[in-house]
Amino acid sequence: MKKKENNIVLLFTSYYPYGDIAESFLDPEIPYLSATFEKVILIPLLYSNSVERVGKLPENVEIDDSLLKEQASLNKDIINKISLISNAITSIDFYREIVNQPKMFLNISTIKTSIGFFGRAVSIKKWVERYIEYQKIDLSKTVFYTYWLSLATSGISMAKQKKPTMKIVARAHSGDLYSESNYLLHRPEVLKYLNRLYLISEHGKRYILAKYPSFENLFKVSRLGTKDRGFLSSPSSDNIFRIVSCSSIIPVKRIDLLIQSLELLGKTKSSQKYEWTHIGYGPLQLELEDIANKTLPENITHKFIGYMPNEEIFSYYKNNCTDVFINVSALEGIPVSIMEAQSCGIPVIATEVGGTPEIVSNDVGLLLSKNPSPEEIMEALSKMMENPNKMMRKRKKSRDNWENNYNSRKNFEIFSHDLKKYNKLAL
Repeated sequence: MKKKENNIVLLFTSYYPYGDIAESFLDPEIPYLSATFEKVILIPLLYSNSVERVGKLPENVEIDDSLLKEQASLNKDIINKISLISNAITSIDFYREIVNQPKMFLNISTIKTSIGFFGRAVSIKKWVERYIEYQKIDLSKTVFYTYWLSLATSGISMAKQKKPTMKIVARAHSGDLYSESNYLLHRPEVLKYLNRLYLISEHGKRYILAKYPSFENLFKVSRLGTKDRGFLSSPSSDNIFRIVSCSSIIPVKRIDLLIQSLELLGKTKSSQKYEWTHIGYGPLQLELEDIANKTLPENITHKFIGYMPNEEIFSYYKNNCTDVFINVSALEGIPVSIMEAQSCGIPVIATEVGGTPEIVSNDVGLLLSKNPSPEEIMEALSKMMENPNKMMRKRKKSRDNWENNYNSRKNFEIFSHDLKKYNKLAL
């Protein structure tokens, strides 16, 4: 890490540093921002059910909860709700959205969503304007960085319309990028005011470039990364094939499809013993646990561990044999969970969605089709068991792929110094 200079980054998040797992993948990035900038101010927008995350922040990293508290108050009473509506219907950006996407406003639920979005975006705009004034922010030495291309980005971009010397950068991941998954508001208007949009994958860059080619110079790939934990996971040596998955238990992750595949695998290769462990939790957990209990054959033992702090996930990989990591999600950017597994030398099976083909190949595991059948997933798992020597080569190449492309030390050092350049822009 190089010497930091006299500059500030205001980092707008959804929950971080609060919450159990929300944006925990920001943890390895923070030290590099801290080392590069004189001050890092974390500004979350949403309350989490949990208290501040375990782990000490660097001394020059501060938390400002004032925007969070203000946003939380907007739903408390009728006066605040009226204020929210007033913000939206007096915003020119709201009417631009109607012009850009007129069909979306034929649906009453979409209208309500849009009013809520623009109402909150305007409230963020007003907060930013007050913050700049009261904190005496030197815009020549400040970068506004939104971790998601979402509500905060819109509000800050509205503030920039009156303060054109503001420097705004954003990351775009998956749900905030791919419009097939949900209707994304305020595009392309928000892009006009960004200094840079960082995509976490080449796939993401190609996707947004195809939609908004006039903004080509705005887009840049900056990959995420994970820490080197200094160990490699061990393969099983007791004739049990151990499978691990790690994700939220929500529909898009398709854990039900994985259970179907494991059921088929266990019945087809009934003489082989398996262990499947899922790390993570979500609203479908009890339902899917019940399905697994009822359908998986006796030669497959399974565990739903639930939420595990990041450090405990790596402790699990260190102290338990793991033969393959699997992800059958329908939508991804580039999963941090796969980076974590590869850093421990674990081969990966994953679906060909989003940027996943950039991290998973047949060299480091096996790449499934976008919408695999249970039979395809079963065959992939079977292939991973067939040749122990080939598996060992995949383990080595999995670790090498992480080292070359997803090591946080390399990626975040480059990113943080790239971010600092925006303090020197002549705008």
